[in-house]
Amino acid sequence: MREDRICLYCRPPACIIEQIVALAGLLTGEWFTANVPEDTRRDLLFHDVFCAELDNQVIGCLIFTSLDGSLQITLMATHPAFRGQGIGSRLMERFVHHARQLGFERVVVLTVPPEVKPAYHATVHFYQKHGFVLNRHYTELWEHGALELVKVLKSETGMISRRN
Repeated sequence: MREDRICLYCRPPACIIEQIVALAGLLTGEWFTANVPEDTRRDLLFHDVFCAELDNQVIGCLIFTSLDGSLQITLMATHPAFRGQGIGSRLMERFVHHARQLGFERVVVLTVPPEVKPAYHATVHFYQKHGFVLNRHYTELWEHGALELVKVLKSETGMISRRN
């Protein structure tokens, strides 16, 4: 019987890091630049990650850290064989629930502008579907700029979460 689950790893172990780096490698070219797998390996020394796992193999991930009082998504990926099956949405839902529990008010993500790489139309649409709004277009970041999308977190009662 196949078992799928979503796990939170705080400073993930080496075996999980290697699986995430391999996943980033699979997506290099289509989605990521050549430096992303090794940058991800280093980032995971200090970042936390939600992983979607099937039979103890990472098939999706959402890597995040705290920056300036907000949670920042630094990388999100789904194995090509599992796209369109709701894995990214499940990861996002678990992540947002976790962020609310921790008392964060905002989640921020930077992504590639779709006019630079058309595949990122789907990325921007995914984030917007999950409540993110375009906040800023940075021309000075990365090689061709970056879009900043922000999600303001509200509690289940509709009030903005506050840290105690």
